Amino acid sequence: MKGLKRIITKFDLSVFKKYFILSFIIIISVFILSRLEFTAAKYVTDTDVSLSPDFAFFIVNVSTQSATIRLDNMVPRDRAYEYTFQVSNFKGTEKANVDLTYSIEVISTTNLPLMIKLFKGTNTNQTPNYTETITANSDGVYFKHLLYSGVSTMLFNNRYTDTYTLWVQYPVSAMDEAEGNAGVIELIDVEIRAEQVVS
Repeated sequence: MKGLKRIITKFDLSVFKKYFILSFIIIISVFILSRLEFTAAKYVTDTDVSLSPDFAFFIVNVSTQSATIRLDNMVPRDRAYEYTFQVSNFKGTEKANVDLTYSIEVISTTNLPLMIKLFKGTNTNQTPNYTETITANSDGVYFKHLLYSGVSTMLFNNRYTDTYTLWVQYPVSAMDEAEGNAGVIELIDVEIRAEQVVS
């Protein structure tokens, strides 16, 4: 009993309040962060480096580059989902020293009944020009390929940046099937192939 009295007499209420409030804030912050659901698409390059929603390709030489867009928590709706990216022939002080032309291939899994189009610029009312093919791998998984050939030529004596809009529609007509597709993830690969212009 004497020990309890000694603890009570040495108890500093202001210090207790300070640590109690700090502990409460930390616990609430951890709880909120753990409950957040990130519904935005996640962008990952081949080297697993995170990209922002507006991502970019830098073609300073002949090369093939790709980025993967992971689409989850999509719902059928009238308005299309739109993602923009850029292609440049320079990065910082580094610039292509030859004329380059490039093509873009958009490859998607067929997990969801999506309509996918690619537009140069931000005007989605134009008619896209691409070749569409369907392939299957050894596991019987089907992929849709949209190939946009000869999209642009970038001369080495100038700095160029082209902007593209990837238009993805999950049509409202698929609403009846949407519940069964809950949790299904769609992956879209955007692949850039840069080649030297041969005169």
